[in-house]
Order: sequence, then C-alpha cells, then structure tokens
Amino acid sequence: MKLVEVRNKQEQKKFLEFRKKIYKANPIYVDNNFVMIKEVFAKKTCFLEEKTVQAVYVEEDGNVLCQCMIVYAKKLPEYIQLCFFESEPNCEKAVELLVEEAIRLGKAYGCRALVIGLNGHVNYGLGFLDSHFEQKNSFSSSVNPPYYNAYFKKIGCEEIFLNTYQIHFIDKQLEKYMGMIQKMDKTYTFRQFDKKQFDYYAKIYTDLNNQCFGEHRYYYSRTYAEDKEMLKELFLFMHEDSLIFAFKDDKPIGFIMWYPDFNELVKQGESFGVKHFFRKLLQGKSYDTAKVMEFGVLEQYRRLGIPLALLYQVSVKLRKYGITKGETSWILAENTDSNRVCQAVCDEFYKRYVVYEKPIDE
Repeated sequence: MKLVEVRNKQEQKKFLEFRKKIYKANPIYVDNNFVMIKEVFAKKTCFLEEKTVQAVYVEEDGNVLCQCMIVYAKKLPEYIQLCFFESEPNCEKAVELLVEEAIRLGKAYGCRALVIGLNGHVNYGLGFLDSHFEQKNSFSSSVNPPYYNAYFKKIGCEEIFLNTYQIHFIDKQLEKYMGMIQKMDKTYTFRQFDKKQFDYYAKIYTDLNNQCFGEHRYYYSRTYAEDKEMLKELFLFMHEDSLIFAFKDDKPIGFIMWYPDFNELVKQGESFGVKHFFRKLLQGKSYDTAKVMEFGVLEQYRRLGIPLALLYQVSVKLRKYGITKGETSWILAENTDSNRVCQAVCDEFYKRYVVYEKPIDE
C-alpha cells in the first residue's frame, strides 16, 4: 500500500477514473464535482488562486483504494483541507495515510487544524452527507455512503453539523407573513440579475457575500474574478431571475440565489454536464423542485423581514415555472438566524451534513 502524489496526466486519469467507478457503484448518486476537478487538473479555474492544491491517492497492487485533494488556502491559514474525498469500503488504513499526509502538509504551513469536508471554499461545497443516504442528491449537494463518516469518526474528529430543510408548498408557508412582506415592498426594491450588466451585478454579489458571511465558520473573502467565473458557469443553466437582490434606495442590502434541481435531468451514477441541460431543452422536461442555494442579508436588515421578502420573490418566480417544492442548501447548525428563517417557512428538517475537524499537534 502506498501514497501517490498526482503529478502527471496518467495519474490524473487514474484519479478521475476512480471517481467514476465510485459513483457508478452508488447509482443513486450524481457527481456534481467531476467537471470542477478536471478544471483543477487543467489549471483552467480561479479555484486555484491563492491556494496550494495537491491531489493524492492510496493504491495497492495498482488499484486505487481512496483519494482526495489536499488544499491550503492562504486566506484560511489556520486550516489544511482534505477535499473531494472518495473511497472504497473497508479501507481504514488507506484513509489514515491520506489523513497523515494532510496533517504533514498542515504542519508545514503552520495550520492549527485539519478540516475534512470543506472543498477549498464554502461556495464549492461543505460537509459529508450524514442522513438520507438512500436518496438522490440535489444539484450542488454533497453525497456519500455512510462508511465515509465512519472513517473520520474513528480518528477522533470534532463534528460540526449542518442542516437542510424541505418546503412542500412554498406559497402556503409564506401566506401568514404576507402583511410583513407587503410592507417591505413599500420600502425596498428587488431586482434580478441582468446579464447585460454582468460585471455590475457580479460585483454586487461578491461584495454582499463578503459583507454578509465574513464571520461564518470557514468563510473567507472571495475575489471578483472567482465569483464571475462561478456565475458565468451557473448562468449557462440558470435564468436571470435565479439571482435576486434587495435594495434600500440604491444600496444593495441582500440577495438570494435559487435554481431548479438540475440533478433531475441526470441519470443516476452520472456526472452533471452541459449535455444534460441541452437534453432538457430538446425534450421539454420540467422540474419538480427548486434549490434555494444561498441567501444573505446585511446584519442591520436581517430582523426587518428582508429574508422573508426575498423568499417571496423566489416563490413568485417558481409559480411562473410551475414549481411548488423547495429544498434549502446547507446551513450551519450554529447559524441561529438562518435556521430560524427556514424553520418559519419550511415544512420540515431534511438532510443533515457533517464536517470533521482534527487538531494538529505541534
């Protein structure tokens, strides 16, 4: 058994082929990170900015047992990250080799802890699935079999939990807040993203992210280039009304991003790609569920009903597309404000996710 640092095209291919193998063996799941990893290998993504990225796998007799990318982000210097992890079952010793290598690199960078389940930045993924393993993952959601969690529970990690929520009839849930929402319309305006002014709205998105989430665990500031790249990729599939901003006069104070669950277009065991979206256009498929991916409001406006008003704006768009059901993205269990908003308008708690932290001894 040996650890291999991925350095050439052949080893990159082996890394990608192992990922395909894992997802084909778990045909419920859809791989939403395959394209990202290919772009990292090709060095064609802003993901690499101010980061050191090393892909590694453990093999025995020429067969890959487990793999990951180890990431050090200069803007999150206290952590070394074990990202994009995949593994065969019953590979405890092989997984330990990955963890040991990540800790070794973390010590070299002066990190205080290893975080397992953060994919470079929270915008690219956070957490391992910790419930509902039998259900297909929605677009951009993490997915894994339960034995992944067992590996990291055994090595004495702290567990940080994340929640998601389901909405069965979004209009019905918002009815009781309509008085408050209608008052918001008199004071605030709401605008959707305009591709003709791409740079202007992309900049607003970045600024609001950095202002709204600066104190959140694992978050660090994004650059305009990073978000512009991410938004250009998303707007290959999203409509302009998938990103809505709240303004007080001419000041942006909040935003919400949603999109249909694009994984509904993907056969189980596949990796999502552009072909699935064009297949949808040709076949005229509709979506059942929307994903509320992200919402942020400047702190001084959070208790004024702006989050509910933004959710109402989304509900208006969903009605246009004939979508009634919704799912939220992950929310840190410690984020009291966001959990309260979701508990107010959602029908039920849904999936749980977990991030693992392990201190690095000096």
